[in-house]
Formats: sequence, structure tokens, C-alpha cells
Amino acid sequence: MNLTINLSESNIAMLETRARAARMPTKDYLSLIVGCVLDRQRSQNAQNLANHLNEMATCLVPDTTPGEMEAALQVALSQIRPRRAWQP
Repeated sequence: MNLTINLSESNIAMLETRARAARMPTKDYLSLIVGCVLDRQRSQNAQNLANHLNEMATCLVPDTTPGEMEAALQVALSQIRPRRAWQP
């Protein structure tokens, strides 16, 4: 993928300096940084989802059946999904 990023002169200089210190071409160094950030975001999103599911699980009534949980999930999803009008 090719991408153009507009950075300030000071940020460009900092990236070039850090890339040289890492003995990498600047574009490879920047690619590595972006990849690391995306990996961290994906990991954080997974952790946030796990935390949310754990929080939701603490709100369940102990006798709730899997069928009741599935029905509640479908109701919740139907309320947040956009209404669609399918046309032939």
C-alpha cells in the first residue's frame, strides 16, 4: 500500500532520526510503527470486549437459560441495527 502522510518538519526529522538509530529506512520504520499501533488497538478492542462481556455476565439472573440469553441478544441487536428497506 502506498500512502501519503503530511507531517510537520519536526516530526519528519524525528522519524528520520529514529529510523537511522534503528538502522532502518524511514518508510520501513514508519510502517513498523503503524503496524504496532494497529496491533495494540486490536488487542485493546479484544480486551474491552472481554471486559464488557464479563460485566454483562455479572448482571445475569442465575437461572437464565442459553435460549433466553440468545433471545435477549436478538432483541438488543434488533433495536440497534438500522432499519433496512429491501427493494427488488
